[in-house]
Amino acid sequence: MEQAIEAIDSQLRQDCSDDPKSLPCTCLRLRRIARQITSVYDAALEPHGVSIVTYAVLSALHREAPMTLSALADSVGTDRTTLSRTVERMRIADLVKACPGDDRRERRLSLTEHGADTFRLARKSWRETAMLLEERYGASRLSSLHALLADLEAVAQDDLTPCRQD
Repeated sequence: MEQAIEAIDSQLRQDCSDDPKSLPCTCLRLRRIARQITSVYDAALEPHGVSIVTYAVLSALHREAPMTLSALADSVGTDRTTLSRTVERMRIADLVKACPGDDRRERRLSLTEHGADTFRLARKSWRETAMLLEERYGASRLSSLHALLADLEAVAQDDLTPCRQD
C-alpha cells in the first residue's frame, strides 16, 4: 500500500510544473474556478446591489417562502451561521423580513416588496450571465459538468476523512 502511495505521489510531483494552475489538487482547482465564476456573476449582479450569494437567497425565498433559516440554509447549500449574517444584512437592506413561525422561537423569512423587485431585476442579469457561460462553454459540456458536480457532491457528503495511522 505504501509503495502505491509513493508511486502516486512521485507521479503527481512529475506532473506538476511551476505553473500553480497545473496543480493536481481537486480542492484547489475547484476553489479557484469557483472564485472565478463567482466574480463573473457578482459583476453582473452588482448593478442591482446584490452578490451571487444574496441572489441565491432571494431566489430561494422567491420560490418557496416563508422559510426557516435552517430550511433556507439547506436550500442554498450553506451553514446556518454564515447564512444568518447574510440574512441580517439583507434584512437591514429591506430585502427580507422575518415573521413569527409556529412557535415563539421560530422565525420564518420571506421577501419584502423591495426584495421581490430586486430579485426580478437581478434575475435578468443572472440569466444573461448563465446564457453567456453556456454559449462559451457549450450546453452539453455544461450539462455534463453539472452531472459530474452532483456526483462529486454526493461523494463529498460521505466521510472522506483519511484514516490516521498513529
